[in-house]
Amino acid sequence: MSATVMEKPGAAEAAAPLTKLIYLDNGATSFPKPEETYVAMDRFYRAYGVNPGRSGFDLCLAAGSLVDRTRKLLCSFFGGTDPNRLVFGYNSTDALNLAIFGLLAPGDHVVTTHLEHNATLRPLWMLEHEHGVKVDWVDFEADGWVDPQ
Repeated sequence: MSATVMEKPGAAEAAAPLTKLIYLDNGATSFPKPEETYVAMDRFYRAYGVNPGRSGFDLCLAAGSLVDRTRKLLCSFFGGTDPNRLVFGYNSTDALNLAIFGLLAPGDHVVTTHLEHNATLRPLWMLEHEHGVKVDWVDFEADGWVDPQ
């Protein structure tokens, strides 16, 4: 785990953003990002900040080509065989929702625990109570271990 250290402001600076902070809530977001990420995203939005696939003008086609190349690179990186099966999500919660709601149907069966993140628990609860998906909630030990029996 890495941490970014920033100093807490004094009383006179209370209204200003923190200049030093030890941020360990990385499970909630990807803040702070490496400087290279900010630079790359700024460059992307200034050069390609259009909707790929929505039009036929040059910049839109270039953005679409960039998305296609990125999809192919990621597919290769993860050992996939079909880049068209790679789906981009806004974040982990969105990606989990796409997968859970996209794969499960009435009559399906899921085995899980309450140790899962809310991005998994809430969709499963909804599918169980409103859409006929059978969910078995397996208990876990005080130390977080699940007995596979």
